[in-house]
Amino acid sequence: MLGRGILIVASGATVIFGSIQLGLLGQKKSVNEATADYAYENHIKNAAYNGLQLGMEELGKDENWSATEASPWTTTIDDVDVTVYYENLGMGATPLDADTVRVYSSALYKGESANLVSTYTRTPLDIVPEFNSALSLTTNKFKFNLLGGSTIRGNDASGVCTDKPGVIVKDLVSSTKVVLGAGLNIINILSTVTQIQIDPSISYDATASLVANLEGKPGVVNVNGTYNGNFGTAANPGVFFVDNYANVTSGVTSGYGIMIIRSGGELNYSGSTSVSTSLEFNGLVVFEDALDFNGFNTPSVNGSVIVGSVGGSSLLDMYLGGGLDIQYDCSAQDHAKIAAANLLKENKYKRLSTFE
Repeated sequence: MLGRGILIVASGATVIFGSIQLGLLGQKKSVNEATADYAYENHIKNAAYNGLQLGMEELGKDENWSATEASPWTTTIDDVDVTVYYENLGMGATPLDADTVRVYSSALYKGESANLVSTYTRTPLDIVPEFNSALSLTTNKFKFNLLGGSTIRGNDASGVCTDKPGVIVKDLVSSTKVVLGAGLNIINILSTVTQIQIDPSISYDATASLVANLEGKPGVVNVNGTYNGNFGTAANPGVFFVDNYANVTSGVTSGYGIMIIRSGGELNYSGSTSVSTSLEFNGLVVFEDALDFNGFNTPSVNGSVIVGSVGGSSLLDMYLGGGLDIQYDCSAQDHAKIAAANLLKENKYKRLSTFE
């Protein structure tokens, strides 16, 4: 009986184990089905997420990219049909303020769908260097002369920002050149911070990158020969390259945006002996590898002037006369930023939210 009993127990155990096995197999089937459904659902959602990403890439390349609810952009991602469109929820008060954009992505696969919505802010990519002074000399290859009647002012004209140095240089030798070249007219370099600041970290790299990015872009104005055009307006600032002699005959008295003056670049204002007393430029003026910075052939500046080199070995002769006035104004930096943004048409996006 003991043996039979053992057999029964053993047989029973086998039956019980078999029942457990069958139960596990049933659970495994349920788990597999659930896992398959989960993977299936995730596959569709991943396609929708990828659709958002691809849509943002298209929008990043061209802010005027056309994809509306009535006529969405379509693609196929891993056999999943995806449609994407966007809408502008709000536009910034100025060209530099953030817009709000909402992007919709829908994925459809074998009758199942996933819908995602993301909201972003869009602002222009800003590559204009900060205005750190009225006049920034990022190179030490220059001669300096400041004549009476011409001024360099680091006190902020807008009254909105803190004052800056009148002149920033990169070393003591450069500072000495400015002091000796100004002579008694050193009093015409004005600032509540300091007349001349030495900053060894000052660099032309950011400005060189700006100039390289702007050069040749549609909308850039090359000023040469007899020029009877304008120099931008407050509502529509521009980018101007002066590489050669130009005689300004249009009679304009103000300009806005960015002006780049290079070797050989020289302005003459028809009917006047001094451009600086006839034309004021609001924004950023750059002297890049220029040979001459002559106040008689340069507009007065309300903003900032940056002098630098991209490898040239020439010596810049700075002869600041003719009533030239270089006035730091932080608000004029916006004219430079808008001018660059209008040409480059590149934006940065920040995601605010994503939901189903």
